[in-house]
Amino acid sequence: MELLLEVLTEEIPAAALPGVRRQLEEGFRKGFAAAALEPESVRALSTARRLVVRVAGVPARQEDRTEVLTGPPARVAFAPDGTPTKAAEGFARKAGVPVEALERVATEKGEYVAATVHVAGRPTPEIFRGIVESVVPSLRFPKMMRWGLGRYLFGRPVHGVVALADGDVVPVELFGIAAGRSTVGHRVESPGEVTIPHASEYEVVMEAVGVEVDPAARRTVFEERAAELAAQVGCRVHPDPALIAEHVELVECPGIVLGAIEERFLELPPEVVVTTLRHHQKCLILEHADGSLAPHFLAVIDRRHDPEGLIRQGNEWVIRARLADAAFFFAEDRKRPLADLVPELERVEFHRTLGSMAEKAARGAELAVALAEASGLDLDPAELRRVAPLVKADLVTNMVGEFPELQGVMGGHYLRLEGEPEAVWTAARDHYRPVGFEGPVPASDLGRALAAGDRLDTLAGLFAVGEIPTGSKDPFGLRRAAQALVKIVVESGWTVDLGTLVRRAVEGVVPKSGGEVEPTAGALESFLADRVRRYLVDVTGVSGDTADAVLASGWTVLPLVVARAEALEAVRERPEFRSLALAFKRVRNITADQPDGAIDPGLFDDPAERDLHAAWEAFHARLAELEPAGRYGEAFDAMGGIAQVLDRFFVEVLVMADDPAVRANRVALLKALGRDFLRLADLSKLQVEGG
Repeated sequence: MELLLEVLTEEIPAAALPGVRRQLEEGFRKGFAAAALEPESVRALSTARRLVVRVAGVPARQEDRTEVLTGPPARVAFAPDGTPTKAAEGFARKAGVPVEALERVATEKGEYVAATVHVAGRPTPEIFRGIVESVVPSLRFPKMMRWGLGRYLFGRPVHGVVALADGDVVPVELFGIAAGRSTVGHRVESPGEVTIPHASEYEVVMEAVGVEVDPAARRTVFEERAAELAAQVGCRVHPDPALIAEHVELVECPGIVLGAIEERFLELPPEVVVTTLRHHQKCLILEHADGSLAPHFLAVIDRRHDPEGLIRQGNEWVIRARLADAAFFFAEDRKRPLADLVPELERVEFHRTLGSMAEKAARGAELAVALAEASGLDLDPAELRRVAPLVKADLVTNMVGEFPELQGVMGGHYLRLEGEPEAVWTAARDHYRPVGFEGPVPASDLGRALAAGDRLDTLAGLFAVGEIPTGSKDPFGLRRAAQALVKIVVESGWTVDLGTLVRRAVEGVVPKSGGEVEPTAGALESFLADRVRRYLVDVTGVSGDTADAVLASGWTVLPLVVARAEALEAVRERPEFRSLALAFKRVRNITADQPDGAIDPGLFDDPAERDLHAAWEAFHARLAELEPAGRYGEAFDAMGGIAQVLDRFFVEVLVMADDPAVRANRVALLKALGRDFLRLADLSKLQVEGG
């Protein structure tokens, strides 16, 4: 048997559809599994106007089955003389069996009564109806809508429902609409009503009326047609899978038209042309073999063809107008050097409490100076203070006013054309990079220092005024800002103490914010430590417990944290490290509440403790040599050599001896060993078999 569901709606936002399809497929699969039915396939399809589920190869009805129903405890169901109570009689009526058919069964909770019943299988269409009426209203969209005098809640208002089991209509009702077998075709290609005779014929019928319901098929059409049109003008399509994915969800009938751009507009910075085409018109970019922009574009259309060329012409008119505006703004901006615009940053508000962008740039410059000094960078503090506001000056240009996406990028172009050194104009271009963990870090030390200082000021300022991310809410993008800061510091190799810089950043914003240094710095440090953990797991690829182990030994010098994590990940599966992880838990437990003390070798009276003391001394000396050089792989190798000695110690030596002096001496030895281990990682946080 084949089943079909189509829910006809008003236009659903493109970004919502992939998630809704996943919910549909998962919901229907779970529904059939709960009914003990195994379809050959369950496919969730969609267009901007309809949600579709197709189920193939499902049995026409459930198989009959026998179930054992558990009732009340036997002591409640039967009186002491064995006669059934009202509880037993009620359970028997509910199960549909004579009270004499009840059985006693032993369970973990004691003896209960049970009834064995025969359950006849239900017809699959009946089960399908229940799944539809349960799953569809429960779908969640990024934004929900109410309609029907507020009675109904869904992603968009629903206009029709088709529900078929083979050729028969299933009596489904959704949002007050009874299902039938009629839907509508494409609004332009075939706008009338269409009848679906059989569930298996749905896609063929819809294709005939201009609707391709399969997103994968629409993607194939887009990609093949785009390549054909690009080849016609000797170009190639610039790879843009994200935009193609959006195109797929925007249309019911996939089509593409080729348009032209006037050559004069290609003299603009390429980012201006790309922003106009891609971000404002959602057009695909065409390029020459060398990667340069071609004077053509591809626009998506929701129909097969553009026979009169009106859609192509409309796109060309809009693009020409926007690029003409851009050319005017570019010419106007070039009339004044960017440095002349710096005073205007005073009127651009960063935050109502934290002041203007000019003030923010000044704070960021001081943090960049501190970072450069702490990292030993060859950067002139005066140059950092000059460039910090310069890289933000394009915020008050005409071009960025019209195209906000180009902030930083246009500053880079203007400064390059004004003859600024490469380090300066690339610093402006890269100022907002990376976005979270994605993308490259700025190209120069100058750019990286300014970008890091700017992110630090943003984080400190907004934490100080209480704008801290909670749950999924992060309106100021502080998680991305923190991730970008972590990525810049790690990939720049700066062995600067980030905790010290955090405190300095917080102190810099407190006069404006009115916040307090200690709680703000503490909250921000915790937030950044979480981002470092994410970097270790998501970017470096170490396991979560490896990240926890190294972060417990300190998180603020990021390149060293990464190096320790990678070194530990490389050795943690060795048998000696599984042994050390278990043993180190014992070390931490034994020494947790014990006072510090000096080690007196003269008090050792067991060979195992003398051997452990010798192993620790050798490790301590080796660690003093390896740790400053960042040779963590060798340091962990040296740690691994202690495993057998430590295991033997715990087998042969009673740490908590009766003699207080002996006990204190053994605790002191374990505490010294633990302190040295903790310089590398807290092995007790590793999840190992047996502990």
